[in-house]
Amino acid sequence: MKKTFLLLLAATACFLTGPRATAQQDLDFCIGADVSEIPAMEARGSKFYDMDGTEKDPLQIMADHGFNVIRLRLFVTPEAPHGYSRDGFCGTESTIAFAKRIKAAGMKFALNFHYSDTWADPDKQYKPSKWEGLTGKALEDQLYKYTKETLKAFKAAGAAPEIVQVGNEISHGMVWPEGKVMDDATEENWAACMGLYKAGQRAVHEVLPDAKLQIHLALGGENTLCRDFLDHMVKYGADFDIIGLSYYERWHETYNDMKANIYDLTARYGKPVNICEYGANAGNIKIINDIVRATPGKLGNGTMAWAPTRTLFPREGRADRQIFGIYEQIKEQYSNPARQPLYIPPYKPQTTFDEPIIGADISWVPQQEAQGIKFSDKGVQKDVLEILKDHHFNWIRLRLFVDPTAEKGYSKDGFCGLEQTLAMAARIKAAGMKFLLDFHYSDTWADPGKQFKPASWARSTGSGLEGQVYSYSAEVVRRFIQEGVRPDMVQVGNEVNNGMVWPQGKVEDGKYESFAVMIRCASAGVRSVDPSIPIMIHVALGGQNEKSVEFYDKMLARDVKFDVIGQSYYPKHHGTLEQLTFNCNDLAKRYGKPVIVVEYQDYRKEVNEIVKDIPGGLGAGTFIWEATSPMWGGLFDKEGRTTAEMDIYDAFYQSY
Repeated sequence: MKKTFLLLLAATACFLTGPRATAQQDLDFCIGADVSEIPAMEARGSKFYDMDGTEKDPLQIMADHGFNVIRLRLFVTPEAPHGYSRDGFCGTESTIAFAKRIKAAGMKFALNFHYSDTWADPDKQYKPSKWEGLTGKALEDQLYKYTKETLKAFKAAGAAPEIVQVGNEISHGMVWPEGKVMDDATEENWAACMGLYKAGQRAVHEVLPDAKLQIHLALGGENTLCRDFLDHMVKYGADFDIIGLSYYERWHETYNDMKANIYDLTARYGKPVNICEYGANAGNIKIINDIVRATPGKLGNGTMAWAPTRTLFPREGRADRQIFGIYEQIKEQYSNPARQPLYIPPYKPQTTFDEPIIGADISWVPQQEAQGIKFSDKGVQKDVLEILKDHHFNWIRLRLFVDPTAEKGYSKDGFCGLEQTLAMAARIKAAGMKFLLDFHYSDTWADPGKQFKPASWARSTGSGLEGQVYSYSAEVVRRFIQEGVRPDMVQVGNEVNNGMVWPQGKVEDGKYESFAVMIRCASAGVRSVDPSIPIMIHVALGGQNEKSVEFYDKMLARDVKFDVIGQSYYPKHHGTLEQLTFNCNDLAKRYGKPVIVVEYQDYRKEVNEIVKDIPGGLGAGTFIWEATSPMWGGLFDKEGRTTAEMDIYDAFYQSY
């Protein structure tokens, strides 16, 4: 099913104060951008030109073509060692000078306190060098004093902001380590974080009582995490007038996730929302703005593109006609009550299976066939897929490695790589069977004991690695669809109860945060291409209920979107059949999601019966692992002939 994009009926509140300067402020929607980089570019000789070639202040060009709000970041001491700029760019003096130009261009001004000497974001919130050694009340007092003095300086210069952010992307807190709130945050941690925020809040209210406070979270599509943070703000009496969110497709999930999030938050808290950071391009500007504009209750405050200068002025500083044209179109459309984007509810996937899954992982078959093995049933040679289908198998699972030909990869011949897997998928579809794609996110085997990073990703770390996972997932699924072999279900990671793509994505000491972000990106990558493909998360905890519940609770708490619970069951590692039964039944009841035993070897009849009998019809089926291997699945012998074990599936099918 295709993604639906939404668009509204009424105008929305921009929540900006101050005298009217130009006509574009009549629009009750913020068409904004953070262009804090411009002064540094100008110092290096950059000049800017309107579409007709006239040299102008870039801010005036933006104002003339639909923009009405500019956000600027502010560092405490950017020229400090390890600071943002030895030349003081984005410091108080530089930012005041630039803010005055914003006002002169007739636009509103949003000030973004980073409370750091350099970048502050979810991965880092370094304490300013001048504040080292301060903790507790002394740190709060210093933050209050700094905020108050800074705002008074802006006000005295005639450049007071209409919107103020007390912190930048503070999803994990601010001014670390004191204000840090991670996955394992205690109430003491939250109290410290909120104490720092409220110190800044108090200064804003005292100096600029009409300014709007915009809380800024890097959680564009993550509703559970947003609500957790905002609920803590409400609990501790922290104020916010606007809910500001960063939304970058590679990290913050799909447009539909963003839509669902902002529509829920505005309804839940009664506050307007602003996508106050997004990476603007010709393909997403209209989509993102229309989603925000369509927010019910006139609570779509607006958007702010992040660092779009080179997108707006790509060729020797000349204004880009296409990009500015999109913003002009937005301004014109939103100013006309008869042409507002229509509200369309977020798409909610429904995961159902038209028949019980009797599945097999036969990823080894191309290698076996390359070695000369021919498959046969009752003495008749046939394609292995035909044999399986004759015995009522209806799904096939295939594993996928990033680059199996890498030095420490799975296969020098490329088996289980993209091209080989595409070819095998085509055979599956031609046989009239369905296909589960199993991403390993490795060049070789990934399981609870190892999750090696692909060699080609070696230099990627942090958010770069998370983005790599997103892009790879999307590109692979897009390629399968282009080849006419769309996966019917996708597994994002293999046996990931201890994480994926180690060391960054490893689960250790009960800390799931980094892994959760990574697998969230994997899920989003798949769903960005086709949101109707069911997503499975696969763990190797068949009979281990306590660990299974801990894992899936963490996934849901960290906003990981998935549709199907996948379990491996090997008695040697995962307990008794009774424990498997209890775990599967409990997980189905607890989470209301279909359960599949996606790997098993022993107790073939019993495992299938256990899954079939899961209450509520939530036992979706099974996949026997390496069905064609005499050592594992055992449905074929070493000569490729079916064994007596195959008869179990004929009998089991009849029981359905």
